[in-house]
Amino acid sequence: MKPAIHLAAVLMFLSSLVSQGITTTKAAVVLYGNASACSQPASVRYGKLQQATTEWKTIKADGVRKGTARYDLLISQMNARIKKAVEKVANAEGCDCVVRLADVKNANGLKVKDLTKEVIAELGG
Repeated sequence: MKPAIHLAAVLMFLSSLVSQGITTTKAAVVLYGNASACSQPASVRYGKLQQATTEWKTIKADGVRKGTARYDLLISQMNARIKKAVEKVANAEGCDCVVRLADVKNANGLKVKDLTKEVIAELGG
């Protein structure tokens, strides 16, 4: 193999590693970034984030039933707050993608950082 062709092959291989991303489940929820093109992925335990929100605590304390307008409103507000907190923490931690922990099918050799505690702190929990 000629040196120039060999070098080109090595560079193509290395560039594919840099932008390899992570593989997620079909029903994955990507809270921030692009899972298939990330190089600094992170995950969160979404249930723990929910439990840290005032909206979820209100749902539980007041017995708000699923399917009611109030429930839908609280869930919508909760999801928006979680997403905003995830984005802020991801930026601060240098992560370019955040998914729910259960949605990581294959990390493709990348280290997936757990941001659950940091996001809970950002949520005020």
